Amino acid sequence: KRTRAFVVIDKNQIIAEKYAAGFSKETKLLGWSMTKSITSAVLGVLEKQGKINVNQTNLFPEWENDERSKITLNNLLQMNSGLEWVEDYNKISDVTKMLFLEDDMTKTQLQKPLISQPNKSWNYSSGTTNLLSGFIRNQFKTQQEYLDFWYAELIDRIGMKSMIIETDSKGNYVGSSYGWATARDWAKFGLLYLHNGNWNGEQILNESWVDYSKTPTNTSNGEYGAQFWLNAGGVYPNVPKDLFSCNGYQGQHVFIIPSKELIVVRFGLAENPVFNIDEFLSGIIAAIE
Repeated sequence: KRTRAFVVIDKNQIIAEKYAAGFSKETKLLGWSMTKSITSAVLGVLEKQGKINVNQTNLFPEWENDERSKITLNNLLQMNSGLEWVEDYNKISDVTKMLFLEDDMTKTQLQKPLISQPNKSWNYSSGTTNLLSGFIRNQFKTQQEYLDFWYAELIDRIGMKSMIIETDSKGNYVGSSYGWATARDWAKFGLLYLHNGNWNGEQILNESWVDYSKTPTNTSNGEYGAQFWLNAGGVYPNVPKDLFSCNGYQGQHVFIIPSKELIVVRFGLAENPVFNIDEFLSGIIAAIE
């Protein structure tokens, strides 16, 4: 099945864990786009601190004199800003040029024009998430405050001690793609959301932020929330519809199923449908029951 790591947490206990040859519970694994959910959580911390609001507009000075000034933070989080973007890893496209050529990855989407109205067309974009990383940077006076905040207020507070988020050459976190951690530490992030933003009695995120994160984006057919993937539209027909997840390129996943009190982490080199997620998850649920 081309799986590298696999962890199941049922009711807060690890009940299954397995690693391919050459991998272990100590191995840091690249989450690819699972990192987008980390970026969303950092914005959730800022929201809890009263520093941002998802409905705010005029997000960047570069947009103040055109229609892009009306784009909300919510539009960016939900990937329906209307900004031009092509996310194709099989050819030279916006995303590959950004990840391999740009010194400052927060600027790529910033410079794109509107091609549709905000909230009218869902379009998955790693450029948007790195734009959000730039928005987070703008909330701080210094670069060091920005760099520290992600760890001090989120990552370290939930014990993700192995996590490394790479920066671009200008020192901005590549929030779209480059987060590394052990499978167990990725599972901790899932547990934070399973427990509605609460970590051992401490409210890291507002419960309303977790609800917001798993609310379907307009025009996404129930598949996407605020930097999280959803099963609200029944993509996995034999899995509860309350499932939401962090997903990454080639089949990296943290699945969160609140109705089953279940976290499933899977890292690999094959993604749905080659790696059949519906069969995988429904089999785990059946085995537990």
